Amino acid sequence: MSTFKTCLRIVAAHRAYVLIYLVVMSLFGLLTGVARSEDYSSQVTKATASVAVIDRDDSAVSHGIRDYVESVGKVQPLEDSRQDIQDAIAQNRVNYVLIIPAGYGQDLQQAARQGAEPPRMDTVISYESASGALMDVRTGSYTRQVADYLSTLTDDPARAVALAKDTMDHSAAAERIAQDTTPLPHNLVVYARFSFYPLLAFAIVTISTLMTSLGRRAVRSRLDAAPVSGRTRNLGLLGACLIAGAVGWLWIFGLGVAAFGADAVTTSAPLLGVVGAALGAYMLVAVSVGFLMGQIGLGQNAANAIANIGGMALSFLAGAWVPVEWLPDAVAQVARLTPGYWADQAISGAYTATSMSADVIGSLLVNCGICALFAVAIFAVAMAVGRSRARSSL
Repeated sequence: MSTFKTCLRIVAAHRAYVLIYLVVMSLFGLLTGVARSEDYSSQVTKATASVAVIDRDDSAVSHGIRDYVESVGKVQPLEDSRQDIQDAIAQNRVNYVLIIPAGYGQDLQQAARQGAEPPRMDTVISYESASGALMDVRTGSYTRQVADYLSTLTDDPARAVALAKDTMDHSAAAERIAQDTTPLPHNLVVYARFSFYPLLAFAIVTISTLMTSLGRRAVRSRLDAAPVSGRTRNLGLLGACLIAGAVGWLWIFGLGVAAFGADAVTTSAPLLGVVGAALGAYMLVAVSVGFLMGQIGLGQNAANAIANIGGMALSFLAGAWVPVEWLPDAVAQVARLTPGYWADQAISGAYTATSMSADVIGSLLVNCGICALFAVAIFAVAMAVGRSRARSSL
């Protein structure tokens, strides 16, 4: 018990680390969550892109394509010049620019007679919104309809265009299916992901500083003189490390619930519990890494460097800042070998879950368990390093 109290006093004496790495850094995640709020609606909305069509063909087919695109999009005037097209996209005035090349109508008829794919048109799609990409899909669907009618029913382009227009005018009513559970707030999920970095950095710096302080000659001599066994001292040290990690977890999770998840406590408590479990599992990883750094005997500067650089790298690989799906395949494969990836999978799964059944919650908790296994493995390595150093010092 003496070792435990001594460790807590040492941690309390370094409260500046708590203030900087935990309180201040968690506020960045809080501000990010506020900025990334997302309203949930049960209504189906139709995305309308701003479009511009440049017709260099002036055929029946090109007229039909132009009329269709302009009928489903918001038409914006645009001159047929490279400079105007670049300015319109760069200034986000147009989401989708379609350029129909000269001779396209004849090329489409020839491709239809040969049973080939329709020739491609030139397009410029804005990167600011997905509505431009969706419009390109709809344009391709209409063009294939025209080609199908030219290859099967008629050789008259005007007739094929009219038939394609009638087909595309048919639509089905869309209705959003209500979920069995209320989804978690999006800003809570964003906050939880951005909290990976401060949680890891705080635990590594605090625990490695604690163990460095315990390794000083005066403190070590006083502890060795105490009438307690080595096992009791180690348990006291481990308890203090877990207490430090628990403080970080309580602050991070409590702040997120208070700021974003108060309603989820009553409406989606199991899913909120998964988020807490994921952060708790990642906290165990952070504690074990800090314990390992202390066993190695790294100084405060080295511990700070590892906490900051390693924290940012692991958060990036976890998908906390950039979705893993956007990363190169080789990097995505490496990301699956990191604990943060599995914690992030649990959090994202809780956000997209459509029910709170035992099967759904169980599969998400498995991801949390995999993350916790990393902590067990790192802690085992730390114990082995500690024993090796103890033997070498004899």
